[in-house]
Amino acid sequence: MEDFYTVKPGDCVWNIAREFLKRNGKETPSDKEIMAETNRLVSLNKLDEGGRNRDLIYPGEKLALV
Repeated sequence: MEDFYTVKPGDCVWNIAREFLKRNGKETPSDKEIMAETNRLVSLNKLDEGGRNRDLIYPGEKLALV
């Protein structure tokens, strides 16, 4: 898997986290695992800094995955 993901229309961090876990060997990740991965991606990409709403990502935006 690549180190970055380019956001597409309709994407959300939760689904990106779930797909990342699936592609890395976790066939059916639990909600708890997806939440932990979501939090990791939010922190890694600083999606909650500067007053930004951590749930708002935009098409074309590149998110670091590792």
